[in-house]
Amino acid sequence: MEALGAMIRKEFVHIGRDPQLIGFVLALPILLLVLFGYALGLQVDHMPLALCDFDKTFFSSGVRDRLRSEDQFRVIAVDSEEAIHRMLTTGEARLGIVIPKGFEARLVEAQQTVFPLFVDGTMPTLAQAALYGASILSGEEASTAFTFVDPDNPQPPPAKPPIKIAQRILFNPGLRDSNFFLPGTIGIVIMLVVLTLSSGLVREKENATIEQLLVTPISRFALIAGKMIPYGIIAIFDFAVVSLLAKLIFAMPFSGAVVPVTLLAVLFILALLALGAVISTLSQTQLQANFMAVFVIVPSVLMSGFVFPIEAIPRWLQPVAWSLPMTYFVEAIRGLTLKGAGVVDQARDFAALAAFMVVFTLISLARFRKQLA
Repeated sequence: MEALGAMIRKEFVHIGRDPQLIGFVLALPILLLVLFGYALGLQVDHMPLALCDFDKTFFSSGVRDRLRSEDQFRVIAVDSEEAIHRMLTTGEARLGIVIPKGFEARLVEAQQTVFPLFVDGTMPTLAQAALYGASILSGEEASTAFTFVDPDNPQPPPAKPPIKIAQRILFNPGLRDSNFFLPGTIGIVIMLVVLTLSSGLVREKENATIEQLLVTPISRFALIAGKMIPYGIIAIFDFAVVSLLAKLIFAMPFSGAVVPVTLLAVLFILALLALGAVISTLSQTQLQANFMAVFVIVPSVLMSGFVFPIEAIPRWLQPVAWSLPMTYFVEAIRGLTLKGAGVVDQARDFAALAAFMVVFTLISLARFRKQLA
């Protein structure tokens, strides 16, 4: 028993000599608790809704006010149906409604008006929530509110409700869950491969071979790049394999998007390699590097829109989601594959990944220089 106690004390001494590791061990449970308690949810408030009002009358304004009165929607006025489709493609809106011209005139004549409703189907849970929320225009309460009553000429109540919603689900008409999950799954696979493998500098530190590399006539950039490029090649190979399987087995729609998606994947991999280099320069052991990778991977899975809509995250936590490379990859690959968007439509996401790559590279070089000094 004394030997066992001595061994236990020895391990606690080793753990106590690594305060960074202790911080990770204590912070990870807190991070998971906060994420699961606050950040995860399916109920979305203030869902962006593009509204095109061709009637511009008192009753059409009532439709807009009725939509705004619900916390579920944030109404954005547009001037054409084409603008609705553009906002749905770029992700600026999740659904769009058109109020046809002559709506008020039909109400006066007790006739029904068909409202076209366009819904972004890339995220099935949001699409279903949008369809349910839009029913406030065709329910019994709405029928009463939009029934025109002339006290001088009373008429029997209309046989049909004044508003009929003609829904059209775009981009993922069947609301297939695989179409929603597979693009993000590709990103998760790439992230796991890159961040797990890209700790080459840490291995050099642990093996005490970093000094041998430093005395060679090689620049800091070439040293870091030489350690990272092999893992980038492996990640590109994994991307090709999982993308091909997603196409062959699950019929993921890659048609016409092979080149843009490949460019996106390369940018994402470069950004992750640069992030891996930062983690390597911050860590002294591979255990520390693994914990730091977990601090990136867990929020990326839970907060990037891969599973849960970003709109469902509390506003004070949403900046964390937009500080993750995974968020921009998920937005872009869904736009390119499911919506048929182009690189221009997803320019923000491409630019963000390029910025991550540059910033992380500069940080890793600065950290490496500081360690050499």
